[in-house]
Amino acid sequence: MSSNTEEPIVMTEDERLPGRIEGGIDAIVIGAGADGLTAASYLGRAGLKTVLVGARGEIGGRIAERNIAENISVIDGEHLVTNLDPDVIDELDLYRHGLEFSSRRLDTTYFFDGGDVLKFDGNPSQAALLSLEEDNDRENFEIFLNEMLELSEQLRPLFSMSSFSEKDGGRKVEKLIAALPSEMTQSVTQAIMGNTDTILKARLGESPLRVLLLTEAAFRSGVPPFEAYSFMNLIRRFSGEAAGLQGAVAYPKGGVISVITALRRAAQQANVDVRAATPVQSILIEADRVAGVTLKDGGQLRAPIVVAAIDAQRTFVDMIGPKMIDIELQRILTAGTQKYCSARLHVLLKGVAEDDATRQNLTRRLVFAPTAENLAAAFIDARAGRVPKKLILEAVFPSALDEGASLDKKQLLSVIAHPLPFEADPSDDRRDEIKKAILQNLEAFAADISDRAEIIDLQLPADEVKNSGATPGALASKPDILQQWAISRTVTDAARIGGLFFCGPEAQIGSGISCAAGRAAAKAALRAYKKGGA
Repeated sequence: MSSNTEEPIVMTEDERLPGRIEGGIDAIVIGAGADGLTAASYLGRAGLKTVLVGARGEIGGRIAERNIAENISVIDGEHLVTNLDPDVIDELDLYRHGLEFSSRRLDTTYFFDGGDVLKFDGNPSQAALLSLEEDNDRENFEIFLNEMLELSEQLRPLFSMSSFSEKDGGRKVEKLIAALPSEMTQSVTQAIMGNTDTILKARLGESPLRVLLLTEAAFRSGVPPFEAYSFMNLIRRFSGEAAGLQGAVAYPKGGVISVITALRRAAQQANVDVRAATPVQSILIEADRVAGVTLKDGGQLRAPIVVAAIDAQRTFVDMIGPKMIDIELQRILTAGTQKYCSARLHVLLKGVAEDDATRQNLTRRLVFAPTAENLAAAFIDARAGRVPKKLILEAVFPSALDEGASLDKKQLLSVIAHPLPFEADPSDDRRDEIKKAILQNLEAFAADISDRAEIIDLQLPADEVKNSGATPGALASKPDILQQWAISRTVTDAARIGGLFFCGPEAQIGSGISCAAGRAAAKAALRAYKKGGA
């Protein structure tokens, strides 16, 4: 597993003097995660003198590499790529900056309650390669999946569309839908309003394929797939692009931290001044326009553009103040609707696979898919604050996927589990309960995992809060897509402070690393700058 070895820019002693006011800057980006690096790179490439400030000593935000034992490192935040914006890859030339993929299209093995197994080709359009015995089920699935892929491709702009500096953001969505082929009108309406389970039952009956797609729709989502508006989560899943292939899942060489490394190199190539360990206290507002930021050491950075790539609570409440934001944004920030979250488990296993089938699975994406009944029960339990007995699991073996990263007679397993009850400050007993539940579900495809586990490392949203400084609610699972659209428009437009642009997690539609919000914020800032309205 590769490490982001490039050191943050170190400021001189004079530059660190508390209270120092620094001017001559065109743009400041707050937050050194993927979207912050993306926004800063675009601004720097356009010729703006750009300073990116991150609160932590490391660059990367939620995506961070750390050691869990001597010579054993893991990556927090993400372990796969499903919707990394292809425009960002192309326009920032990330391949030239070192982005590589160990696997551009990971095959997936699905494990079901009862022991059934399905293997899914890494190219969703090649569904015929499913290990499915019934020809009729395979044919129905192929037809349905291809229809969904086509619809997902048509609706893809909705997931990266921004209403930055636009008063008709909602009408743009309507225009895009109206421009779709007429034969898709009914499908679009059904997709936007639809209940995932109802749609899948009508098309696929009670086959394991229904459970497979229910799992994909529910994974990391804050809306159960048995409720209205949930089908768009499945559309979102298959609208994403990984390494040039729609609906695929990819594993970057060195893990997702390598995406951060490539973004950082792009920022440095664009002459961005990257400053780690530089926490911001507040955003300066003068005459209803941004004027820069005040640092926690008392110093100031002055600039007519500020891009906030941190969560909305910290941006608007902590750094600007409630008096400057409108009622709708305040309502969203204080709604307190977080019910679900995901957990990450890193497991160091003793021993290596001896049989061919197991060795093949080490280089696949592994998914445990509970029955529809167990999945419904899981969301009910998590919503009530209980740890479900059955969980969706997505697992990969980084030590097998990365060439040259194998461990001596050991394997590293990375797991994301969902749904779990969201808690800002879980107790040690709750942590142990969650850890036990994940391990019990892992037994479905690793029967001896508890006996082989040498190190078990659990990461909950509360841990990411400590590591990244984010507000806990920003790390909970997101609501349905319609609500995400509404929240995205609100957080990007509500402040209406000249020169302020937002690309925090609330601006992104869906989960995973995307960078589309950072790109959109930078493009909006550049348009305003050229018009003299920044």
